[in-house]
Amino acid sequence: MSVRAYRVNKIEHEQGDTFNLWHDDKLVDFLDSECDFFAGLTNEGTGLVEVPVEALQKAVEKLELDDELRKALMKDIEACRDDGYVTYYCF
Repeated sequence: MSVRAYRVNKIEHEQGDTFNLWHDDKLVDFLDSECDFFAGLTNEGTGLVEVPVEALQKAVEKLELDDELRKALMKDIEACRDDGYVTYYCF
């Protein structure tokens, strides 16, 4: 079975970021160990990456995160629970 590439015309994203790759070190390191977070990004850390809801839930439960970050992650988890993953556009 072949895999085809499609040109993207428009990427829509939520207002406001959920987290910052360069400042939320504990979260990003955790996600990278859980689901190879950086594998889907360019060398500059940009691109689309899919994070399993389960990995985000573990991060919320295990890491000491500030309240704002915890709330943002929980919002993403609830919004995407049925899909099983959250797609983040990092730029």
